Amino acid sequence: MSIWLIRAGQHGEYESKFQQEGRVYVTWDLLNVNLANLSDRSQLNAAMTERYTDRKPKTIQNWVSQVWPFAHAMQKGDLVVMPLKSQ
Repeated sequence: MSIWLIRAGQHGEYESKFQQEGRVYVTWDLLNVNLANLSDRSQLNAAMTERYTDRKPKTIQNWVSQVWPFAHAMQKGDLVVMPLKSQ
């Protein structure tokens, strides 16, 4: 079992949804790809680079490092810590 720190949107806009549904989601509006279908980080990097053309490669690499484990390491039953911005 792992413990994950998840933020529910930049301003906490997904806090209620996550709490009500007992689930967490990737909420990046432009990242409209099925992460489960990506077989390695380079595919995610390419998908993000294609969608976020104004971002520097280091920024994309940072994001890949955040999103990849969410999609490929997080397991059902892992614990999630979600700091609340609404309280």
